Amino acid sequence: MRAVDDSDPKYAAVLRTLHAWKQLPESDIASILHGLFLVTDDFREMEDQGLITMAFIGDEYIISPTQLGRIWLEEYEKKEGQRNDVQQD
Repeated sequence: MRAVDDSDPKYAAVLRTLHAWKQLPESDIASILHGLFLVTDDFREMEDQGLITMAFIGDEYIISPTQLGRIWLEEYEKKEGQRNDVQQD
């Protein structure tokens, strides 16, 4: 059996946090989402996909959501809501 790495829940958690705070240092996001194992490469992957921007300020990255990231989160939450509706029926 092949393992599939689905990063969508992790991405959604990061984008939800950024939706509430607008922008945060990388370490703050990792602290808020302490139940997830987040490393810089996770954020870089999200930036490569256009979901966030990373700006190196001071001694760490400041992370902000992009418009695409906001749209992605909205679509993800719709999809999850539909999946939950189907499971309840």
